[in-house]
Amino acid sequence: MGRLGSRADVVLDPLAVEAMLLAAEDGLRSVLLNGRRVSDDAGDYFAITGDGDPVGVAVVCECGGTEPDEAVEKPFLESFPEGVLSVVDPYAGEFALYVSEGGILRSATAVIRE
Repeated sequence: MGRLGSRADVVLDPLAVEAMLLAAEDGLRSVLLNGRRVSDDAGDYFAITGDGDPVGVAVVCECGGTEPDEAVEKPFLESFPEGVLSVVDPYAGEFALYVSEGGILRSATAVIRE
């Protein structure tokens, strides 16, 4: 699974996206994101495929919104200093992606492969 001609930080399998949204609908607070860290000529990125090792976590923000608060960000960075955080808004059916690099969280760019 490549970056599909982009410079995305994260490449998502559609089943991984579905699992994140279904977890929110089912009332789960979090679900691990399995995949791998991959390198290509443009650098490193994360491939979330549903198999492999945990490379991040998707959390459901019960108060709505897709911004991580300190209650989410701090434990995530402790567990995944290099990883992917997805914050799911269960009311809007939306999510936002973030990547941590060296313990610093930033917004991520992503593509979903078919």
